[in-house]
Amino acid sequence: MALTVQPTTGLIVYLHSIRHSRNLKSYGRLYYVSKRMRYGLIYVNKDDEEEITKKLASQSWVKQVVPSHLNELVQEVEGKTELDDDDSVDEDY
Repeated sequence: MALTVQPTTGLIVYLHSIRHSRNLKSYGRLYYVSKRMRYGLIYVNKDDEEEITKKLASQSWVKQVVPSHLNELVQEVEGKTELDDDDSVDEDY
């Protein structure tokens, strides 16, 4: 039996009140909650992202749902090499 990793994406959910953050657990894996800024970060399966975004946006306790761009950033950084992209490196430093 092999373990398969599901591709996930992050959703940043801005809330009217922080007490509603516990409701986010039913939509995905709750990763982080900011009490001061009143948002929660949840991870959901990539296939279910649009459906869950629509469900969350229709809730009265949600201000806004924004997709996280962290996955795009990681792929962009993985493609770079150390010295090829950094022209500012001076070997005579």
